[in-house]
Amino acid sequence: MTMLGKLDSSAIPFDQPIPLVAALGVFLAGVAVLGWITVKGYWPYLWNEWISSVDHKRIGVMYIVLAMLMLLRGFIDAIMMRTQQVLAIHGPGYLPPEHYDQIFSAHGTIMIFFAAMPFMIGLMNFAVPLQLGIRDVAFPTLNSVSFWLTASGALL
Repeated sequence: MTMLGKLDSSAIPFDQPIPLVAALGVFLAGVAVLGWITVKGYWPYLWNEWISSVDHKRIGVMYIVLAMLMLLRGFIDAIMMRTQQVLAIHGPGYLPPEHYDQIFSAHGTIMIFFAAMPFMIGLMNFAVPLQLGIRDVAFPTLNSVSFWLTASGALL
């Protein structure tokens, strides 16, 4: 059993251009960002100051950045759904019905669990300790683990 369950390489739609180009674009953008970080030598800074940080303000900022990225993904899903509705007036549109249903369901899940909630949690992580006048949250390591589990869920 793998991390993705019964999902294997046969599920990749090589015959459909839209998901194939989207997946390729995401992969190439990820490789480009990782290459840029490596060439600039930012890995030690990122690791020491952000990735392994237990500072509530940095974790709050990371939650908000994750929320903004997932908000962008949710907007892209919304644009795809609206485009399908516009094009389907006089024909079948550009998405098969099952793909539209998947986008509709994913859009709702992403906007609630990976855009709205991380944004609110990020604001609370950043602001509440400052409002209370305390140095940090009660369990800073658990706070960091919580963010990275949320980011892992968003990545899946």
